[in-house]
Amino acid sequence: MSVNLMDIKKNGTLSHLEFLKEHVFGITDITRKNKLSEILNQFSGKETSEIYVIQNAKNKDAAGVLADVEYFKNLLETQRIFEGLVDAYMEQVTMERQNDVADIEFTKALEGEEFSFDEILALAAEVEIDED
Repeated sequence: MSVNLMDIKKNGTLSHLEFLKEHVFGITDITRKNKLSEILNQFSGKETSEIYVIQNAKNKDAAGVLADVEYFKNLLETQRIFEGLVDAYMEQVTMERQNDVADIEFTKALEGEEFSFDEILALAAEVEIDED
């Protein structure tokens, strides 16, 4: 079975366009029609992963998402669990490496980085050194 990359791109583009057509509304579309009531009724009685983007045509930065409350709570819980896993992993890696010797030259470690002298001094003032 062969897969045509153009078909995949076309289907992806079509699904994006379909989402935009069905799930993105201007504020006037929501306020002048019963669309908000229709959307909220879709969230009634069952959890759904449907999301709707509402935007202000006069201010492109003014946009928000309408989502089912239960779905949103699940997303927040998933985020909390993911962040906890990342924190636990980073703590594990830190504990495993705490006695490792840094054997790379300082200039090599900073290669490609750009720091100003003032920035280095400001960051150095924030460093806490354990004196055990």
